[in-house]
Amino acid sequence: MPNVGRTIPRVLAVAGSDPSGGAGIEADLKVITANGCYGMTAITALTAQNTLGVDDIHHIPGPFLRSCLEAVLSDVGTDVVKTGMLGSEENILVVAEILQKYGITKTVIDPVMISTTGSKLLPESAVNAVREKLFPLALLLTPNIPEAIQLLPGHQPLNSIDGLISAAKVLGGMGPKNVLLKGGHLPFRRAEGGYVPAEKEEEKETMIDVFWDGTDFALIESPYVNTRNTHGTGCSLASAIASNLACGMETPEAVRAGCSYVSAGISSALTLGRGHGPINHLHSNYIMPFAPGRFVDYLLSHPSVKPIWHEYTHHPFTTQLGAGILRKESFQHYIIQDYLFLIQFARANSLAGYKSASIAGISKTASIVQYMVAETALHLDYCSRFGLTQSQVEEAEESLACTAYTRFVLDIGMSQDFFALQVAMAPCLLGYQEVALRLAKEGKKDGNIYWEWVESYSGKDYGEAVVRGRELLESFAQDVGVKRIGELLAIFAKATKMERNFWGMGLECS
Repeated sequence: MPNVGRTIPRVLAVAGSDPSGGAGIEADLKVITANGCYGMTAITALTAQNTLGVDDIHHIPGPFLRSCLEAVLSDVGTDVVKTGMLGSEENILVVAEILQKYGITKTVIDPVMISTTGSKLLPESAVNAVREKLFPLALLLTPNIPEAIQLLPGHQPLNSIDGLISAAKVLGGMGPKNVLLKGGHLPFRRAEGGYVPAEKEEEKETMIDVFWDGTDFALIESPYVNTRNTHGTGCSLASAIASNLACGMETPEAVRAGCSYVSAGISSALTLGRGHGPINHLHSNYIMPFAPGRFVDYLLSHPSVKPIWHEYTHHPFTTQLGAGILRKESFQHYIIQDYLFLIQFARANSLAGYKSASIAGISKTASIVQYMVAETALHLDYCSRFGLTQSQVEEAEESLACTAYTRFVLDIGMSQDFFALQVAMAPCLLGYQEVALRLAKEGKKDGNIYWEWVESYSGKDYGEAVVRGRELLESFAQDVGVKRIGELLAIFAKATKMERNFWGMGLECS
């Protein structure tokens, strides 16, 4: 039966129109749709533009813009509002008034002032209205470097990462809850101790955006792509982030996913027009709800996984282990169960070999099983250092948590395909590294009898295994449909719950 009456995340884009389709409202609607949301518009200006530049602008009167906004919000409503080119102080005041009237707090404010081709889209007299009226209402402000310079007091040049970070902090102090300062106008090259601005085309390696959440900053790196096809990148990024927010992502994850989406759009852009062509807005629309190579990131940031993942990777068992205060009896019980767990996961990987359709895949799973056989021997030696004999370990009874988790994985392997089995085993592979890396930074090494565990899972060898595991997952994700992605997401979420419960088993032992 059709799914009648189902809901869909809603995004309202308030921006100008681009008849060439690469930017403005036209780009917003493509991006919002591609990211699984329902798009609505309120047009602030009609432009005569193409890939070469903006020839003319017809501003929509403020009263008519207000009528459009009222029509949408009084009926359909919205989950997120994204603003782009507003064009005039009058329209800025109207938008600010409506946002406050309807109590809309999820807002992505893209302070569009200059087009990709260099055309001025906002008069200088209206810049102060952006600062005073829209900044305090912004969940996220997304200026590029030229826009940030205009918005900052003093109009200082921005030509370093430290400068971008400082600018993002200052802008954040002017009202927005979060700031994404886009670094697309300042490509960097790698150098000793970090990055420096690239001076020649052949030196350009990396684009760096700075995200400031009011407390801390994060650098978001994307590979530099030598292309002219960047028309509408700012509009597209803001709409992608707005869509992610509407779908339930937290702001940091929404920003990162949006940056990945736009990066993929630039690298897969088609050549249209004689100037700055548009990015490819639909690069992932027909396949999956995430950019190519970002399946694992999608899993970890999904609202149905993220809180469980945090409970798993920040479980009191691991925190006590990292601090060296975990009861020895708890750790002994855990490593006994971990040995029994390894046996069942060796079975699961053997099953993966049976599920493989190529000799290369069979060979790879066979090598994993051989590695796990060697790992069990090392595990027994490790157990002996905590006063456990081989017979105590091998003859122990599986806990309910161990049995439930491992049989769930084996059941997935028996009833579903190779990829589903890999997804079911992924929380173990990915989570142990995340836990260990956290403890390596926050834990206490001196006098900690469990520190070898931390070093093992935060080390180079295990890190390389995680990289290979992620690559395997990403390679299979490219050929999976949207419906199947949802099924795999549910498998990953359940396996993560069982990993969390495995830690709890260690604490609850008598």
